[in-house]
Amino acid sequence: MSVSLLDDRKSIGDATGPFAYGDDLAGRLTQAEDSPKPARTRLRLMIAVADVLAEDGLHGLKVADCVQRAGLAHGTFYRYWRDGRSAAADVIADFLATIRRRRPATGGMPFTDRIVAGHRYYAEVYRRNAAMMRCLGELAAADAEFSRIGQAANLALAERVVRSWERADPASAALTQAERLARVLACIAMADGLLRDIYLRPPSEPLAAMTTEQVADLLSACWRRVLLGDYSAGA
Repeated sequence: MSVSLLDDRKSIGDATGPFAYGDDLAGRLTQAEDSPKPARTRLRLMIAVADVLAEDGLHGLKVADCVQRAGLAHGTFYRYWRDGRSAAADVIADFLATIRRRRPATGGMPFTDRIVAGHRYYAEVYRRNAAMMRCLGELAAADAEFSRIGQAANLALAERVVRSWERADPASAALTQAERLARVLACIAMADGLLRDIYLRPPSEPLAAMTTEQVADLLSACWRRVLLGDYSAGA
């Protein structure tokens, strides 16, 4: 499941830019000190669920571990979720929403600059939240409905990118709509695949030496070449 790199919507809230999900949740809990107790309790549990997911993965998630970390009674958990899997799905969905919420606004930028800005943001978020990204993949593999939601999100992203591409490059009209959509979906799959290889698997020494900026600029160059036929060097 990917997030939009080229969405025109502005980020919601004050904080934008790359983040660590646990820090974002902790900041929300601090800001919620005057909120009703149930809202604060839910945030405490979400922080605990995110911590356990990051350490043990989806299949290692236990309700007992979550409530112990949150310092709450076991029964409190079931006021919010029916089981660990539903809590994990809720937290991972919130993680994805946070990626969208904190994405810097790129509306008004040239198409190629938006590609670069989007990849630099997403690559850094991926690096800082590799464990949550792994859990996202685990949930998509284990839950058919969540997988379908992810596929629909990828398709919606591809359609938005195609519209931006069409506005930026009249030559794209030489391709059929299906060909344009397929090219963008291939770019999305390539980006997610490379980020998985770099951040979710033991990397080879050359990959480990790459900065997130280098990774993002490489992805941006590949997108330009596939979508625009741009074989120039650089970002």
